[in-house]
Amino acid sequence: MTRDRRPLLLTADPDLLDDLLGLAAAVGVAVDVAVEPAMCRPQWTEAPLVLVGTDVAAAASRLERRGGVLLISRGAPPETVAAAMEVEDVIVLPSGEADVLERLADAAEPPTPARVLGVLGGRGGAGASALAAGLALTAAGRGPSWLVDLDPIGGGADAGLGAELATGARWTDLGVVTGRLSPQALRSALPVVEGVAVVAAGEGTSGDLSPESARAVVDAARRGGGTVVLDLGRSATAARDEVTEAIDDLFLLVPAELRAVLAARRVVGSLRPTAPTPRLVVRSVPGAIPSREVARGLDLPLAGELPDEVVVRAAIQAGDPAALIRGTALAALCEAVLVVPAAFEAAA
Repeated sequence: MTRDRRPLLLTADPDLLDDLLGLAAAVGVAVDVAVEPAMCRPQWTEAPLVLVGTDVAAAASRLERRGGVLLISRGAPPETVAAAMEVEDVIVLPSGEADVLERLADAAEPPTPARVLGVLGGRGGAGASALAAGLALTAAGRGPSWLVDLDPIGGGADAGLGAELATGARWTDLGVVTGRLSPQALRSALPVVEGVAVVAAGEGTSGDLSPESARAVVDAARRGGGTVVLDLGRSATAARDEVTEAIDDLFLLVPAELRAVLAARRVVGSLRPTAPTPRLVVRSVPGAIPSREVARGLDLPLAGELPDEVVVRAAIQAGDPAALIRGTALAALCEAVLVVPAAFEAAA
C-alpha cells in the first residue's frame, strides 16, 4: 500500500508545535510530526512540504537539501539560523499564519486542478441546465465532479437532478462564506447525486450571489481536482463575472432559430473580455436554421449539435439523472467534449 505523503512538522518546541497543529487542523490537513531531524529521514524525503522550527534548524541543516522547506519562528529567527538552511521562505508567527495555512492547504491537494466548464443558454429555455447536468454526470465516471448553479433564481440544479430534498448545504448556507475553503470540507457538506457534488440555490434564495462567495466555492472545487461544471445564468452578475476567469472551456447552447440567435448575441456581449470564447452547441428545433449558419451568425466555433430529446426533457422534469445520460445524444456530446475537448472546434 502506498503511504500518504503528508506535510512534515519538525520541531521540539511544544508551543510552536501546538500552533502548527492548530493551523493544520484549520484547513483539514493531516501531518506527520518529528522532534529529531536525524530520525525523520523518510518523511523528510517524501513529504510534499516541511515546516522546520528554528529550535531544530541547525540540526536539520545537516539533512540532504530539498525543496519545499519553510523555516518557522515564533518571533524573528536569528540571522545565523536562517542562513544555515536552504529554505524557500522564513515565516514568523503569528503574523504569517495565513501564509502557513495557504502552503499546508496547497500541499494536501491534488497537483492537477479541476477542468472548469461553463455553460450558458442563448435564451431562456434553451436547455443549458440539462447540458450542464449531463456534463457533470458524465464527468463523474472519471473522477470528482461538481455542478455549481450560479443562477439563484433559476429552477435549481438540485431539482433537475431529483435532489431538492437531499440534505446538504445550498447557496443560502454558503452565501456568507469567503476566503479559502477546503475542497474536502466543501464536498462533504454538499448533496451528492450520482457522484456529482451539487451547489444549488436553496429555499429562500433571492437576488444576486455574493461574488466573494462564488469565487471561494469555485476555487475550492477547482482545487479538489476532477471536473467543475458551472451552470451560468444568462444575465451578467458580479458573481458570474467573478468566476469567468476560472473557466477553461465555455459552451453556449442556442436553439437554431432567429430569435434565439439574436438573444444569444446579447448574452455573448454581456461576458467579460477576459472570458474564454464560447464554443457553440446548437439545439435543433422545428424549421431549424442550419447549425453552421447559426455559428456564422454568432461568429463562434461550432462544438456540436443536440436534438430536442423528449427523454431528456422528461428526465429533467422527473429528476431522473441516470436517464439524462442513458443512451442519449446529450450523453454522446458530453462524452466527446470531455474526452477530446478540442476536437469539436470547427471553423464557423
